[in-house]
Amino acid sequence: MTLRCGFVLSLMFALTWPLMAPASARTITDQLNRTVTVPDHVERIVVLQHQTLDILVELGAADKIVGVLRTWQKLIPGLDKYAPALTGLPMPGDLSTVNVEEVLKLKPDVVFVTNYAPPAMIEQMSQAGLTVVAISLSKGEGVEAPKLNPTFADDDAAYGEGLKIGVQLIGDIVGKRERADAIIDYAFAQRKQVEERVASIPDAERVRLYMANPDMNTYGSGKYTGVIMKRSGGINVAAGVRGATKVSMEDVLAWNPQVIFVQDRYAPVADEILKGAAWQHVDAVENKRLYITPEYVKPWGYPLPEALALGELWMAKKLYPERFADIDMQKQADAYYQQFYGQAYTGPN
Repeated sequence: MTLRCGFVLSLMFALTWPLMAPASARTITDQLNRTVTVPDHVERIVVLQHQTLDILVELGAADKIVGVLRTWQKLIPGLDKYAPALTGLPMPGDLSTVNVEEVLKLKPDVVFVTNYAPPAMIEQMSQAGLTVVAISLSKGEGVEAPKLNPTFADDDAAYGEGLKIGVQLIGDIVGKRERADAIIDYAFAQRKQVEERVASIPDAERVRLYMANPDMNTYGSGKYTGVIMKRSGGINVAAGVRGATKVSMEDVLAWNPQVIFVQDRYAPVADEILKGAAWQHVDAVENKRLYITPEYVKPWGYPLPEALALGELWMAKKLYPERFADIDMQKQADAYYQQFYGQAYTGPN
């Protein structure tokens, strides 16, 4: 019995000893406003949030990743083209679940999770000696910080500032702050040219947009998707509903959007719409203005740098081609991907 207990204790020590006390460490504040002590030198990372996974690849830190979330290939289709080493890595958890024992075996210096990960999940990992950092890419205060569908006084400001804070925080943690700043500078410079070109469009002439997700789900207010629509010069017809939510066909018919967008990760939804009898009465379908977004648009609930750098530009060009006739999206995408992913963009535009 004593021998067995000694074996168990030895195993526990072997799993946790690298996590106990790094030689040198610093204190950071994550995007749940938690104070976290992280090692000065981070070499092993487990990522349980897809946005952070994408950002780490852009930062040139993919070689530090030792574990990923289970659904990363579904949530970020195409990322393996730019970081093939991600394929085959252990998958010890997901956005809202984790196998702590499997994470411990990977001996990570830090584990990145989403802001809406269950508090019990974060606590369980922290109690096991893991360094857990929550990333939201939004600036949520108080009770809004951990919400999947937060309420902000100003969605645009919350996601713009939150993206800067999140990318710079990740960059600081993995020793890539200079590159993080370069990504942010690039993204916001690109955003500005869209802003300038659509500023003069009267409200009455702005295109009405709808984001079609599976099973009649869409994004309302409180999500970055609404921000990208507004930034591109459009109007989200679902702005009256909150967050990621299910709507009815009657809602869509009443809103009668002029353009429908479908995210590339949900591409089959486009076929369902085109074949659906009720959809034939929607302006966007009647006028053949249904578009599947390229992988770099990422019009998700939370922002990513290339959504600002490329996504808002792509969307604006689709809505107002005459105002963006001089913009070659292949060249735009190649320039960004070459600089931050290390190779030219290989997907559709």
